[in-house]
Amino acid sequence: MVSLVFTIIAIAVVIRYVFFWEPVDTKNIFGSSPLFIAHRGTPFTIPENTLESFKNAINTGFEAIEVDVCSTKDKAVVCSHNIDLERETNGQGFLNETNYEKARLMKTGIYSHPRKTIEIPTLYDVIKELPQNILVNIEIKPANLWNIGTAVRVVKMIKSKKINQKIIISTFNPVAILVMKLFTPKIITGYLFKSTKHLWAVNFFHPDCLHPEGGIVSRALVNQAHKRGQAVNVWTIDSRPGKRWLKNLNVDGIITNYYSSD
Repeated sequence: MVSLVFTIIAIAVVIRYVFFWEPVDTKNIFGSSPLFIAHRGTPFTIPENTLESFKNAINTGFEAIEVDVCSTKDKAVVCSHNIDLERETNGQGFLNETNYEKARLMKTGIYSHPRKTIEIPTLYDVIKELPQNILVNIEIKPANLWNIGTAVRVVKMIKSKKINQKIIISTFNPVAILVMKLFTPKIITGYLFKSTKHLWAVNFFHPDCLHPEGGIVSRALVNQAHKRGQAVNVWTIDSRPGKRWLKNLNVDGIITNYYSSD
């Protein structure tokens, strides 16, 4: 009899967890028109994921920025889209195998902006220089599916009040989202995806926002997300027709390299 009761309770808990969850309310972040989110700052004019690039984006008119982060060997959270140092810096090897004291001496933007190379900043060094009224979408770049260390470190920064801006933590990694939602359910998370094939799985890791690639967005996807209470932020859209189309679909945010006022 006791085992039956526990079984019924367990089934009820699972059903509630999978089918009756609610995302964190994001109404205080998004308005009636899509929010333009600066994609890595202004990467076509200043090296991406640098304080200079983010400040330039804000000066251009952006009220939100997207910053990519990963961790060094000694667990410093740095702003970089790639773990592979040879993709955008003059260093060699991988960030997660390099201590920050060495990584900070490297220059980023050596291929895209050879005359404007800049040091690799830490997330904290960037955050503390940004206005507090700016929304920051922190995208976690893990080395693999089970690498959740960077996500945990960012959450600790938020909980210790080292980050005071409004924050969305986004990632392609559903395991990282699951861990964050289990231990810090009030932190707003966003799930990045390129295909809707496995979108049903969001019922198991509960992202507050959906971040689809622009080519797979549909009115049905947006309506379904909004019906559940999730915000929809689309990447990476630069054309004016594309932005107008997404505005017509009533998306909440548009991640873009160019600010638009219309």
